[in-house]
Amino acid sequence: MAESRFEFLYDVTADGNIPVSKYRSKNTGISVFIAQVEGPLVNGYFCLATEAHDDDGLPHTLEHLIFLGSEDYPYKGVLDLLANRCLASGTNAWTDTDHTCYTMTNAGSEGFLKLLPYYLDHILYPTLTESGYVTEVHHINGEGEDAGVVYCEMQARENTGESRCQLEMVRAMYPGRCGYKSETGGIMANLRDSTSHKKVCDYHREFYRPENLCLIITGQVSADEVFQALKPVENKIISKGSRSSFIRPWMSEVPPLEKPVVISLPYAADEETHGMVNLAWRGPHVKDQYLMNALHILQEYLSDSAISPLQKELVEVEEPYCSQISASVIENSKTLIYFNFTNVTTSKLTEVKQKVNEVLRKTHQGSLDMARIDSIVHRKILESLRRIEDAPHDTLSFIIIGDFLYSQDKADTDGRVNVVTQYQKMKAEKEDFWKDLLARFFLNEVQVVIEGVPSKTFMEESGQEEKDRVAKQQKHLGEDGLKKLGERLEKATEDNEEEAPEDVLTQVSVPDVSSIHFHHINPSSNLDPKTANANLKFPLDKIPFRFQLDDMKTNFVQINALLDSSSVPRDLRLYLPLMCQVLFESPILRDGELISHEEIVKQLEADMLSYGGGLGVTGGGNFSCGAYPQVVDLQLQLEKDKYEKGIQLMKELLYRSKFTVDRLKIVAQRLASDVASSKRKGIKVVRTMIGDMVYHTDCNVTVTSMLRQEKFLKNTLKQLESDPDKVLRDIEQLRQTITRPSNLRIHLSANVESLIPSPQSPWIQFVPSDITDVPMSGCMKQTYEYNLGYDESPETCVIMGVGSVESSYLIQVVPSISSFMDADLPAVLVFIQYMTQCEGPMWRQIRGLGLSYHYGISVDAEKGLLKFLLARSTNITGAYKEGRNIVMGYVNGETRFSAVELESARSSLIFEIIEEEKTVSGVSELSMLSYFRGTSLSYNKELLSKVAKVTVADLQRVGPKYISPLFDVTRARTAICCHHTKVDEVKTDFSQMGLNLKVLPSLEEDFLCGY
Repeated sequence: MAESRFEFLYDVTADGNIPVSKYRSKNTGISVFIAQVEGPLVNGYFCLATEAHDDDGLPHTLEHLIFLGSEDYPYKGVLDLLANRCLASGTNAWTDTDHTCYTMTNAGSEGFLKLLPYYLDHILYPTLTESGYVTEVHHINGEGEDAGVVYCEMQARENTGESRCQLEMVRAMYPGRCGYKSETGGIMANLRDSTSHKKVCDYHREFYRPENLCLIITGQVSADEVFQALKPVENKIISKGSRSSFIRPWMSEVPPLEKPVVISLPYAADEETHGMVNLAWRGPHVKDQYLMNALHILQEYLSDSAISPLQKELVEVEEPYCSQISASVIENSKTLIYFNFTNVTTSKLTEVKQKVNEVLRKTHQGSLDMARIDSIVHRKILESLRRIEDAPHDTLSFIIIGDFLYSQDKADTDGRVNVVTQYQKMKAEKEDFWKDLLARFFLNEVQVVIEGVPSKTFMEESGQEEKDRVAKQQKHLGEDGLKKLGERLEKATEDNEEEAPEDVLTQVSVPDVSSIHFHHINPSSNLDPKTANANLKFPLDKIPFRFQLDDMKTNFVQINALLDSSSVPRDLRLYLPLMCQVLFESPILRDGELISHEEIVKQLEADMLSYGGGLGVTGGGNFSCGAYPQVVDLQLQLEKDKYEKGIQLMKELLYRSKFTVDRLKIVAQRLASDVASSKRKGIKVVRTMIGDMVYHTDCNVTVTSMLRQEKFLKNTLKQLESDPDKVLRDIEQLRQTITRPSNLRIHLSANVESLIPSPQSPWIQFVPSDITDVPMSGCMKQTYEYNLGYDESPETCVIMGVGSVESSYLIQVVPSISSFMDADLPAVLVFIQYMTQCEGPMWRQIRGLGLSYHYGISVDAEKGLLKFLLARSTNITGAYKEGRNIVMGYVNGETRFSAVELESARSSLIFEIIEEEKTVSGVSELSMLSYFRGTSLSYNKELLSKVAKVTVADLQRVGPKYISPLFDVTRARTAICCHHTKVDEVKTDFSQMGLNLKVLPSLEEDFLCGY
């Protein structure tokens, strides 16, 4: 029997009481971990240890080629087409320094088990054709330009400041012959000149072996079912006969770091005001998980908040060194620990090392705040449990990957999956333990310092060098050479386009969704008096403001204060992002005593699992909004035993915080400095431009624009010097406006059974008695109501050149469906899925030809917009032209819809809808959004039924009505960001397609910054 081939090795119970079992095949050596995670999804993470000693990118190039067909299924894209039919949305993979991992996620176990043998055939027995290498990795096209999917991906990131500093850091940290210093993604020069098809094939032979393959499966699936699905895979491996001897990767000794290294590294930037610094040390051996987790605690103690030693000395000062400090550990066999300092004032780049070392020495010489360390340890325990609840699949898979690579026995595994036990042990550690750790790892002078220097000169020189290189390449190849390369690419594309016969696809039937296990919550609210007391243990009728409750299975409490900012006067609206940050870092008036901001931050750290604020319901950042941007969302997440304390803290933050000039200066300066790194990211630039072209200035999308905020924050800092009282009056008036009871809504997620008796009581008295009560007003405007008409837009078609952006980015939008209940929405969603699904028309012709790494079409009923996106594109003109031609071909009837691809589109879309409910917190988030959308909690399940019924006739009907306008130049608005040397070329190319792009000479354009 199949299961007898697999030897049970051991089982452990992970944090959150999740059983994890390990098996190994006695015949092939394949390892299998199965973690019994609850919920509707089953995930697979198929991992191989991979090692490289150069920058050719062989692990990464091989990862891409795996998906182009296998021995038994030799058709490009057949795996993703099958995945789409198995209630998945394609497949995916990533390449890290020490491993390559292939992933799939299915709704339910039936589709997972069907797809598993197909996937493993691709991993172990790929076709690895020359034609696949040409299109997927690197080629020179008929115009003499370098392209390919891998090349396109690496071009987008290779020369960013972050990527250059990271690579230089690991190169310095791991001298000599060591795989940890390699760029396993591949460097462009190597992809052009050194990487080859033969090298990739040889690499597969060396590392892609059953004894080096670990299958990590998370979800509701039995071991016997998995072993049965693996039976044909095992039989094929055995039939291939014996294999050569295998040397496990990462067994060689890592050369020591013997002396300190300081490197000043330029990177391309349009502005030279802010750079970055990485400060790194060698950490402990990866097997010492206790020490590694303790270092995480110490790094947080040193850097994670306004009261941490490093932030107090480098950020929370009048003239800050930087705006943010982050800490990380890279889990190599000999680990790397580092601090990253972002938006460092250029004049202080060379001072960061000395200042940090000075702070570390001073911290070691003084007394550590053991109460704060205890709070951080306790928060780590809660965070670990929360991750298991919110993201159990990824959390456990990442832990088990590390176990597969570096652990040796059950004790190692048990320690990794039970990190809470380690943190509990740390609570007993004395100050000497933490000081010894600080001295041993952070006072060690053998450190690596990378100073990232923004440079216009480097930007211009590297841009010109690339232009000259391509011109030289074109001249060297000549007309005949270019023609041959064009023909070579055309031939490779033709070879790759052989479609899988329909019977190969249809032999895998679409699984039934009826047996899928969904999470359950019990919602109630006082928005409708009939449902106010639906939860008898938590009646809501006496609470004097809008209140929404989700009673659900959880160990935590989440409080969202949702504040409607619609009534905020225009002259105060720009303060919103600043207020969202400063609320959590200001003094509070408590019982007549002013509690310092340091004490408040300390209490938040001690009592809250997480806290923060932003614009929009979920997903907002400093310079971006989540859904429903007019809502200010302030969040506290806490353990259930601190329920009353959480309510009191939220009340004090909203009504008793006291804004001060000092705190406003520091937070405003920090936010203003953050803009520098955002302006170097093409996707953020293009989103900022399109936001200003689409939305009215009263919409918070335009308020959060990084360019508008930069100008406003700099002016505010000046005003805090010249007229601080005005700023204090303004922000106080803003706070009083949005916290009025008429603008307040609370969304609470908790297990009601675990709360105090009468859990509604604290909320009845939540609004202080001195706050004037205002009757509940009507509903706030929907987001789409802030959309500008085409003729109202300040611009309709623009392009911006940014020197730090090597790839190109495009967003094009048009007004569309603006109701989640629109009868045509399911058909529009399926039409889009048909176009964009893995190995669908756009995948094959845009990503498959290496024109753009990312592409997409999406409809957003909340915003009333249909959007076309291209990102990390090497040929923005070609990608746009292909995208438009593909869509219009189907809209005009020139290209026929396939019944099989329609079935795949419906199935993969059904998976994506189900995936929104993969965790109980995800269901609660949908519940919160449903009140704004005007939908019921059963909306997604009803949508599944409607999607399943969409026909070809439906697609033919909605295409001309909704999709066609997206490419109508008289109705759509377009924004493009590319390297400044390509602006003229792109402008000319797009004019030939009817889009007359206006060149914006700089990010300081009035319509982008004015208000």
